[in-house]
Amino acid sequence: MAGPRLVSPEKFRTKRPSRSPITGLAALSPTPLVAGFSEPASARPVLAGVPEVHQQRRPNPATNTKPGYLGFTSFTGVYEETQNSLSLVQGLGDSTPSSSDVRSSDVRQSGDDGGAAAFLRIREKCLTVLRNVPGEAQGRQLFRTFFSPMESWVYIVARRVLESFYREFGRYLGASPGNTAQLEKVAHRICVNTARPFSDREANLDLWINQLCGENLRWESVGLLFNCWDLSNHSKFLNNALVKDRLGRKGWDPLARECFNLCTDLCQEFSNGSSVMLHLGWRRTVNESMFTGDASLATWRTNAEQISLLTYLGFHDDGPLDPNTPYVPTFSSEIKRRLFSYSFTTHISTVSFTGRPPLFCRRYTSTPLPLDIKDEDLFSDEVTLAKAVEYVDENGWNTRGEFYPATFIRGRVLMAFIREDVFEIALGHTHKTPVETLLALKAHQIKVLSELPSCLLYRPGDLADLSLNVEILYSRLIVELENLQNMFFIERLLIRHGREDTGDLLAVMGFAAPAGGILCLELLKPTLPNGQHSDPRISRSSIIQKLSLLAGFLDWVNPSAPNGDLCSECKSVIQRVLDQTLNVSLDGLAAAPEPLGWDLPSQLDFNFDLLDTFDWLRPDVNASQ
Repeated sequence: MAGPRLVSPEKFRTKRPSRSPITGLAALSPTPLVAGFSEPASARPVLAGVPEVHQQRRPNPATNTKPGYLGFTSFTGVYEETQNSLSLVQGLGDSTPSSSDVRSSDVRQSGDDGGAAAFLRIREKCLTVLRNVPGEAQGRQLFRTFFSPMESWVYIVARRVLESFYREFGRYLGASPGNTAQLEKVAHRICVNTARPFSDREANLDLWINQLCGENLRWESVGLLFNCWDLSNHSKFLNNALVKDRLGRKGWDPLARECFNLCTDLCQEFSNGSSVMLHLGWRRTVNESMFTGDASLATWRTNAEQISLLTYLGFHDDGPLDPNTPYVPTFSSEIKRRLFSYSFTTHISTVSFTGRPPLFCRRYTSTPLPLDIKDEDLFSDEVTLAKAVEYVDENGWNTRGEFYPATFIRGRVLMAFIREDVFEIALGHTHKTPVETLLALKAHQIKVLSELPSCLLYRPGDLADLSLNVEILYSRLIVELENLQNMFFIERLLIRHGREDTGDLLAVMGFAAPAGGILCLELLKPTLPNGQHSDPRISRSSIIQKLSLLAGFLDWVNPSAPNGDLCSECKSVIQRVLDQTLNVSLDGLAAAPEPLGWDLPSQLDFNFDLLDTFDWLRPDVNASQ
């Protein structure tokens, strides 16, 4: 019998509405999950201890949880102030009904009992995920251990979840046709657990993690595991041509990706939100950008959902209530700070790429940066954590000069804060920004960079230093690129606002795409005096060499890869510019070339995403300044 047939993930994406159905995903598992939507009730296994009348009712999130974060202007704000005042005067304590008591216990149930279709849809999702869980020996072997500064804490938690997962449910797992009833029991248990409230304020580390482990296993827990499992090495799929073909995309195989997405869908079905669910949303955004491209609607939508959950949970407004009270860090409080920081950084990076307005901004946030402490201290006891805080200065940096994942998170979010200020100027249309504001922003960028720890600062000799830890090298390169991109945007804005072009823009180009656009314009319409720059490394010859290298790289990108069509557009424009530059006659070199005489389009439109961020490369925009 032929092995399981994997269906391309793109097939699901084109068919699914806002919340992806499971139609067609049964092909991902070795055996069919359901015979069809018309399966009779008598054919469904009855879960132990659950009456048949309730088999089609899904668990609902606990009704005793508050309806998310409610700010100062919310409908409950004035009542909460009144309650607090009465409590102080009369000592009422908790006798006054809270806002959560106003919620009806049937709010989430009104539309969830519509029939067997809803039951089968959720059932099929659950079984698809559980059928594709590897066995215990393989699950431990396939657990990835690669470095990701943003997710370092997640891998530590996932390790604990992995141990308890197989200990609690390992005997039920497998893909044999006869174990459907057992898998349904496991699925029902996980759904009930996911519907229970998750305490993100739990200060005790063990109690916090135990909410995800063992008998408390949630769909968030399973999502963490699929985030770490590399199922491309699973024996069932090693000979599958589709897996081999798709594996080139960042090492994330389609099977693990689809199961991961189903876990996040199930979290949305049952959970009122949690810090772990927020991280899964962040990871889904990153995954989507790798598969469909940074400018795709799918990436923008998943990022919007993650930002919505962040503000719903109130992680954006987690500043101290009393600034005069010393901050005592806990595992949960630091995790919330990290989540806010790298969620903000990723969102700003997406805005940088697309030129779309940000979905939320820092002026509405109060959450401080996470402390620069290592993960081992964060996952230790209170005494060890308190001792680690003693080695943190007043700005939150560690005084040991060591590199931690939190160091990287802090450095990137500081760059993102400045870039958000740039976006307010570049994307805003309400007022004209004076040049002095841009100069102050440039000075602030230089100051922030100078105050970063030395372990985050890139040095020209780092690439040749074989003794340098690759994790540190990666972090330095990323922070340096963030710095260069900020300076690139600021310098470009200064030129748009009438400042003289002194060639500084060529020296601050960071990412290849916007840099390529500026180099193309430099060849079309030279701005350097006598063709010479103060930096001898920047010349007409070096520009042509760099553009040739960039064109070669863009040609290497597969057209079907994420952003492949955009890369193809950029390569085409760069090649035309190089052809005209190198094929022009000697007489033509004596005078400044005219772009419109070179058979180039009047608008060098690089499809807005890569070489044309913020429309800055379009002649009609530049001419109007």
